Amino acid sequence: MTVHIRPSSVYPNDPADPGPGGLLLRTRLTGAALAAGTAAWIIGLLIAGDRVHDEVVPVEIWGSMAFLFGVLSLVALVLSTNATGRGKGRYIAMVEMALFVPALIWCPLAIAYPDETPAWVIPFDLCWPLSMLGMLVIGIAVAKVGRYRGLLRWHFLLCGLWLVVAGVGQAVLGEEGGTYPGTAWLGLTYGVLGLRLAVTPRIVLPATP
Repeated sequence: MTVHIRPSSVYPNDPADPGPGGLLLRTRLTGAALAAGTAAWIIGLLIAGDRVHDEVVPVEIWGSMAFLFGVLSLVALVLSTNATGRGKGRYIAMVEMALFVPALIWCPLAIAYPDETPAWVIPFDLCWPLSMLGMLVIGIAVAKVGRYRGLLRWHFLLCGLWLVVAGVGQAVLGEEGGTYPGTAWLGLTYGVLGLRLAVTPRIVLPATP
């Protein structure tokens, strides 16, 4: 009698997954959500233009919310594959996911209070940039652990650098045109990553020994 043993996951000792097929489907969906969310925010930023510095533009806020949902699904994928490590590294992704909750809540609050923001809304507002800073930490951890291979190992770090690029662009170009470097970086990093995951989900699989 021959006994066939099927691993519970393509990542040994990692959280249970219904085989490579389940992981690949989840990766495709994650990529689609990330690509769609990034596109929505880019469109919102282009429509809002320089007005984002002086007023709340609903289309830009809703676009940013769609982007956050996409990135949240990305971090969930990172956590499920232990891409930030199996030990304490897992808490990096967990904390990042926790930051996304108040950041997402801030989006409708910003539209509800476009003029005078109540003091109790400020902590939600702060979680938005903190979540983007957390993506830089995620990128460093993913690159250090090396669970992903090839360009994917470093792609998360490029995504995390968005906060730096956006800040430098704002400082150099000012309010007129200062949002465009960050907008372009969104498309080249998060947008491209989403498309890669949706079209070629096998890039998340470990290298064959």
